[in-house]
Amino acid sequence: MSQKPVALSIRRKSGARLAAVQCIYRLRINHEDISAVDLVADYLEQFSDDKLLPHPVLSREVAPDKALLNRIVEGVIENMPAIEETVKGSLSEKWKLERMSILLTSILECAVFEMLYSLPHKKIVIINEYVNLSKRFFEESEIGFVNAFLAGLINAQPGAGQIQEDE
Repeated sequence: MSQKPVALSIRRKSGARLAAVQCIYRLRINHEDISAVDLVADYLEQFSDDKLLPHPVLSREVAPDKALLNRIVEGVIENMPAIEETVKGSLSEKWKLERMSILLTSILECAVFEMLYSLPHKKIVIINEYVNLSKRFFEESEIGFVNAFLAGLINAQPGAGQIQEDE
């Protein structure tokens, strides 16, 4: 049985989520004082420049959905204190924020923003997207953690577990 190709619009949204995580990671790792607009513009410029390289890294993926990328990065930055509090408050004894990698917290922060502020009606889609994204960087324990963490947020929110159509 062959798999149906994924629509370009969905691949672009997945690319935007990956790019948003990379932007938030960069912000955290470099401790930069940069606006969301400038951060996204810089990423998109690097993406464009990367296409010209003999061995592209960023642009191996489809170009990200710019509107979604902007919305996530701006939203995470604007809502950072509340998002950080949600992440801290949702961790179990086994997982401590101080011991988690910056990449893992960047993934959680972007996912939390989308689940609580941007697309609360598409929680299952968001979980799938960020679990798949975490598979690119982490082993099973972290992937399982991302899945359990985000599923726990569904249970803590009104309308928990309502599956909506794919975006």
